Amino acid sequence: MKIAIAGAGIAGGYLANLLGQKGIVPDVFDGMDHDTRCGFRSCGWGAPAGIGTYLAGAGLCLDDYLLKPMPSMQFDGLVAQTPLCTIDKPRLLKDLLRDTGVKRQNLGPDEAEDYDIVVDATGIARAFLPPCRSDLTLPTLQHRVLVKSPGNECLPAGVYGNQVPGLGYLWVFPLKNNQYHIGAGGIGLDRLDHILDRFYEDMEGRFSFTTICSCEGTIRVASPYYATPCCVRKARPDGTSQLIIGTGESIGTVSPFTGEGIVFSLECARILAGSWPDPERYTGTVLARFAWMRKERETLDYLLSREGKSGPRLRDRWRFFNNARRSGIGLPLFEAFRRIGTLSQWVDVPDRKL
Repeated sequence: MKIAIAGAGIAGGYLANLLGQKGIVPDVFDGMDHDTRCGFRSCGWGAPAGIGTYLAGAGLCLDDYLLKPMPSMQFDGLVAQTPLCTIDKPRLLKDLLRDTGVKRQNLGPDEAEDYDIVVDATGIARAFLPPCRSDLTLPTLQHRVLVKSPGNECLPAGVYGNQVPGLGYLWVFPLKNNQYHIGAGGIGLDRLDHILDRFYEDMEGRFSFTTICSCEGTIRVASPYYATPCCVRKARPDGTSQLIIGTGESIGTVSPFTGEGIVFSLECARILAGSWPDPERYTGTVLARFAWMRKERETLDYLLSREGKSGPRLRDRWRFFNNARRSGIGLPLFEAFRRIGTLSQWVDVPDRKL
């Protein structure tokens, strides 16, 4: 049986590693040129420390990739304890595939016909699966910046909904050597550069910012339920059947509220490796495991609707709170309920304009 994995990102790389441990050696293809310094799309490189469990499953150690722990973070002025950290994502991807190797070219449709199973790990491109039943994407812009402070002050890690009009947020993630990823994302926004510039202006006097590189991206926040089908069977010219299976962001394993997808893509790939190659079992497990993403997506749909203009409902606030709790973020319950809606900017500053 010939197997191809299209896409050598987090989901594709981790799946290749796990399959290799089973004696299954796929051909991995990735010819995408993101025209960025690190070679990847916009991504804060943030993840919970629990990512170490997944890395251990690939024979890797979190300490080798840890850039900065974020034991506390600012959430619109509310300080919370967190298990979050930033990781060296480029190095991690390289090491996940050190025993497999990557064909630095995209898998084309003609070449794909030669494979019995094609795994679509192409992320936002979703190159081999049919369109999502109901897609939802979020544009992002991120700068890698060198931060200096005349008073030797440390710029705190944080996520700020009050910096972004509409449904979005701004993030500040420390890397190393006084460098940070500072980015913004929001549904329906097209001037994210203005949002970042305003943040820098607000910090002027306390900090100076020198941009090292910049990248734009788009994140699928549809949820797996609304990103179905996850698998399809396709008839080949010779009359045989080909199985196409999606994993990671291609099938929406990204938190609709936060855009976090690293750990969830790792888990999705692990589910696929564990159920290999049973598409029905895999699909059912993914939909059950990430059912909470469907609820988050439905909250976004509500907030984007005419009815949602009045603000988050109680159930929406509870979902925001559960999102933080799921990541291990220690938000005080009552204060979080009062503020948490500002991540979507409908509660305290309803009509802010750029």
